[in-house]
Amino acid sequence: MILFVCTGNTCRSPLAAALARARGINAQSAGLAAFPGDPATPQAIRAAQRHGADLTDHQARNVTEALLSQAEQIYVMSAAHRDALFARYPQAAHRVLVLEPPIPDPYGGNDAVYEDCVLRLTDAMERAGIL
Repeated sequence: MILFVCTGNTCRSPLAAALARARGINAQSAGLAAFPGDPATPQAIRAAQRHGADLTDHQARNVTEALLSQAEQIYVMSAAHRDALFARYPQAAHRVLVLEPPIPDPYGGNDAVYEDCVLRLTDAMERAGIL
């Protein structure tokens, strides 16, 4: 399983996981500061749908040691996410990679901002050999 991690688990990491799953890849997502149970943002849901992915039933969750242990690879959206994971879960450090280029947080943006996020995620995941 591939795990994507961002901050609140309502935008970037759920979009990345949904895009991967739409291509038959076993992927999940989590956040470093999520409010468990929060849905994906409406803009993320619409962006996912435009790209053949589904986030309608997404519920935010936090990163846990158990979830990290299930992941073969862990992708984060920025160096700050990597550093936070390293500090909290040093045992997972060898499996954590930053998507390149880093993915800006679209939270609070309009549909065009989320569309740009999807394009950046797709490009970064192709560069990483995920897609």
